[in-house]
Amino acid sequence: MRFLPRLFVTLSLVILYSCGGGGGGSSVSAPAPTPAPTPAPTPAPTPEPTPAPTPEPTPEPTPAPNTDPTAMDVTVLNDGDVGDIWGGNTYLSFFDELNGYSDCTDETAGTESCASVDWEVVIDNDRGEVLEVTYLADAGHAGLVVGPSPAVNLSDYSDGSLSFDIKILDDGASNLSGGFYVKVESGSQISGELPISGIEATGEWESINFPVSSLTASGDLNLGSITAPMVFFPAIQTGAGLIYQIDNVRFTGIADGAMPPTEPNNGGSGTTVNYDLLQFGAGNVSDVINPDSYRCAVDFGNWIYNAGVVEPAIPACDASTNIPSGTPIKLQPQIMGPALNKKVPTHRWWGSIPFLGEMTVGDFNDPAHVTADPIRARVSNKGARLMGLPSGYQLRGNFPQYDGPEPFAEVFDGIAIANSKYSELNAYLVDYSDGSVTVGWTTSNMTTVMQATFVHGSPYVYFTVFDGEPIIVTKAVDGPEKGTFYEFDNNLGVWTDVAGIRNNFLVTGEPGTTYSNIASNNITITKPNDGTTYTAFTVSYLPALEGIPGNGMIDYFASRARNQVSEVNINYSVDRSTNTVTVSHDYLDSDGNSVDTILGMHPMHWKFSDQTTSNYKIRSARGVIKFAELSSFEYQIPFVGVLPLMPSLPNTYDQNTLEQYVQDYISGGEDSWINSTDTYWSGKAYGKAAEMAGIARSIGMDQEADQVVTWLKEHLSDWFTAETNGELDELRYFVYDEEWDTLLGIEEAYGSHQRLADHHFHYGYFVRAAAEICRQDRSWCSEDQYGPMVELLIRDYAGDSGDDMFPPLRNFDPANGFSWADGKADALQGNNNESTSEAANSYGAIILYGLITDNQDLVNKGIYLHASTSAAYWQYWNNIDGYNNLGADYDNFIPGYDKITTSIIWSAGADFSTWFSPAYAHILGIQGLPSNPLIFHVSQYKDYMEDYVTLGLSESSNGKPSGLPEDQWRDLWWNLWAMVDPESAIADYETMAPNYNTEAGETKAHTYHWLQTFNALGHIQTGTGDLTANHPAAVAFKKNNEMNYVAYNFGDAPLEVSYSDGKTFTVPANSFKVDN
Repeated sequence: MRFLPRLFVTLSLVILYSCGGGGGGSSVSAPAPTPAPTPAPTPAPTPEPTPAPTPEPTPEPTPAPNTDPTAMDVTVLNDGDVGDIWGGNTYLSFFDELNGYSDCTDETAGTESCASVDWEVVIDNDRGEVLEVTYLADAGHAGLVVGPSPAVNLSDYSDGSLSFDIKILDDGASNLSGGFYVKVESGSQISGELPISGIEATGEWESINFPVSSLTASGDLNLGSITAPMVFFPAIQTGAGLIYQIDNVRFTGIADGAMPPTEPNNGGSGTTVNYDLLQFGAGNVSDVINPDSYRCAVDFGNWIYNAGVVEPAIPACDASTNIPSGTPIKLQPQIMGPALNKKVPTHRWWGSIPFLGEMTVGDFNDPAHVTADPIRARVSNKGARLMGLPSGYQLRGNFPQYDGPEPFAEVFDGIAIANSKYSELNAYLVDYSDGSVTVGWTTSNMTTVMQATFVHGSPYVYFTVFDGEPIIVTKAVDGPEKGTFYEFDNNLGVWTDVAGIRNNFLVTGEPGTTYSNIASNNITITKPNDGTTYTAFTVSYLPALEGIPGNGMIDYFASRARNQVSEVNINYSVDRSTNTVTVSHDYLDSDGNSVDTILGMHPMHWKFSDQTTSNYKIRSARGVIKFAELSSFEYQIPFVGVLPLMPSLPNTYDQNTLEQYVQDYISGGEDSWINSTDTYWSGKAYGKAAEMAGIARSIGMDQEADQVVTWLKEHLSDWFTAETNGELDELRYFVYDEEWDTLLGIEEAYGSHQRLADHHFHYGYFVRAAAEICRQDRSWCSEDQYGPMVELLIRDYAGDSGDDMFPPLRNFDPANGFSWADGKADALQGNNNESTSEAANSYGAIILYGLITDNQDLVNKGIYLHASTSAAYWQYWNNIDGYNNLGADYDNFIPGYDKITTSIIWSAGADFSTWFSPAYAHILGIQGLPSNPLIFHVSQYKDYMEDYVTLGLSESSNGKPSGLPEDQWRDLWWNLWAMVDPESAIADYETMAPNYNTEAGETKAHTYHWLQTFNALGHIQTGTGDLTANHPAAVAFKKNNEMNYVAYNFGDAPLEVSYSDGKTFTVPANSFKVDN
């Protein structure tokens, strides 16, 4: 099962905590099922959660007095009722694993839906009314909760005890073997989940005095603001059949001279919570989210957002105010071992592992697969199901993909690796590198049972089993669906042919490994009889879709099967004389030494590399994979170039018309420039304003440019500071989540918290806007101003290896060479990415910012990311080599697919669709926004682009942008069309301008300026590698066979720019130069 430890939201300066901000209601954070992996920075998970010293309650239980608490105590629960100071029985509830760890009670209605527990107030012969709690025979992890309520100040009880009386009527099926645990919360902070000793289960009343000093030992709990005075539960998996009565729960031992509190701290509003600010130049971020930021939506359920990395469901939501009730259930990274000492990675082709761990066999809510391609795997609670992605890859309507039949079964097509001793396991991320991931399976007490390392592109999966014997599981015994094709020494070949999907796997153990029950559907692998304490073997996927693999293929793949790859380092270098990028892949063993292996090189690898490949190849999700024997390889990709904006060229536009469009934007009022407070739509508004500021400055409208830049500074500085007047902001601020090693913007958009989705899209707009501010006022990006905040955003979505706050390249996957949008990656098809142009915008913004601040490391990183994004777009989204008919191996699209492009790339396929619309104008148009000089790559191939525009406008009433419906981005399509045929784009534009609706990130001034500038310059010529430049902000165009060279100099001294065709010229400081 997946552990959900520490289900709270943490918030250290004082802020007002309003009930309206999501802190009210009767739900409290469910305790962590124990044992659980301790989150970083603890070096390793521990079998028992002991964040604080074990308390020392009264060593021998004594009969409890049959009296009410004294007047100096603070009652929590007595006679079956919650004390008035905590709000009464409205604040009595239970959490239940079988109800998703949510509050399974409706205290207002007096109803409950708990699947694990029942409770009632009963009459005890000795004490009168008491609360009796019964755990059902099949109970999951569940417990009693008092709170969260308006906060109560218990500071005067710091030397006292949390005391209660308990009678165990039935110690359950597990004989209460794990004992009880208690937790206390102060809003966002908790005591830790602490074991209670001294309960002997005698069947009589026992009095327990739990020291408050143990509750505060962790340093986290704020006694001055207790909101959940008691969360009480048996250890995980020990509750079934347990029956107990509890009474007289109170805080005792008040300080001398003090008086007990008589009411909450001013009710909900005014409750204090704590936060710390992390300072970056003139900016800062909070270390916690303000609960007043919480929002929710009602849509076939109640869903919370703006609450961090949490479960989406919330007990209640006020649809009129979008204010939730209840405490968000915080998710914890599923990591252990070496991964605990690294920053938590997300995205990647294995992104579900750190988020979710194992998938449960048979559970339709657990669809995630990891895609090493050509191997596809489902990491489950029983082990790993392995499939050859090429084996089941096929065209399904418009979607080339491999769903896999019976995707939730332990095995169907292919094989599974299970364990003879354990049928229920937990999975964690153990380690990762640029191109590999290691998964570990453990028992419930965190004993490691086995591990597997997956390597992107590799035919191999490397297994080590530490306890029990590994089992090769197949759907069928020997027969038409399964058989063996090779058995020699330490090798066994197993084929499966299920539902028309053929797989051939070769299992290779260490010398002396044996196999038994080979004809069955449960083949046992036995380790050598040489004293080895573990079983190590490799599963190889053989690239044969029909029949039995030949001996040559078997020998080839067996020859390197036990050369285990433990780590893949992927590095880049930029030749700044041409800005060509070289990407290198190095395959290393566990000691960091180079290791010879066999690798499946993907199309973007072998097409741009001199690496010799074998004759073994197979078609998979990205195209034809070619296998090569190597320990490293490298490939080169070109860079198209970027500009801060399009130059304003004399005699190419009407000055009055452009000035009027700028003035229309200004006169609309600053309130019209933005209509959102979330990170995505705010970012688009800032990107749009940055373009406007640049255009206005370039045509001499300095006053208007100053106004827009000032507005951008005000807005970004607001985002870049987390408090106002000494209080934590509610909107427009950033939070650093040190558990997930990520930066969260408030407000959330499109799962940017819960799934850590789209950070490169969202934050890239911020960086692009900041780059324009700093181009016009470099001081704003200085170390003592907001430069460190801009770089913090870059570090979140494109951090360096070894960053002390963020994982390397969060969104960008070096192994695949492009970005993933989703952090959680829990879909059946794996991860996905849609808009390559928004990715290019984010990486191009890094280049601009690096050039402005003279940070060449940022420039080089941005060039690498941008160039790789561009190359992947043309290979995997657009299949440019297939379009150009270079041959079957070069055609990356599956035979039968009838489109020249796709829009969404999945780990195991692709879609011709968008997330929000079936319209072709959206499906193809989304690769063209934002329309700015950071996405020149989309038009590199003119013939293709002309057909692309035709397809995108094929549903238009006249085949032109003017014939599109109002909401289908006419202006973006004029802009895309202008990149290859500006005359036609302008002619259609002039039939409507200015009477059309703009796309959210576009302005009429920008569209007009873009069309006229492309009409003057022509089609982009850099980017394919045929023409290069020695400056990142230098590009070239061709108009009627005449070359036009454009460069921008961000420096304070003249800059010499040269092109590979021999063209050279000098660019003045802080200026454009256009030459021909």
